[in-house]
Amino acid sequence: MNRNATENARLVQVLLVVVVSGAIAAFCIRAFSDPLPTELLHRLKKGMTQNEVRSILGPPTTIHEGGQWTYKRVLVFGYVAIHWQSDGTYDGQFNYERF
Repeated sequence: MNRNATENARLVQVLLVVVVSGAIAAFCIRAFSDPLPTELLHRLKKGMTQNEVRSILGPPTTIHEGGQWTYKRVLVFGYVAIHWQSDGTYDGQFNYERF
């Protein structure tokens, strides 16, 4: 190989390492971020209706058979579960799990 070809090959290797390292770093930052912004969760008040909670948090990722709502974000290790009282209003508690 001539000198230019060697320099170009080295440049491609360096760029590849930079791109892969950046992708890994971006994934790690995303994976360990909050499942939902905590400032939104602190806006919830006991007795809110499901529509009021939905207007703050958005639609849940999953609605379980027992009525519990779960919020997850793509590529985030964790979730938030919202619990309801028997009358269908927010019971004032949530599970916030990060892995």
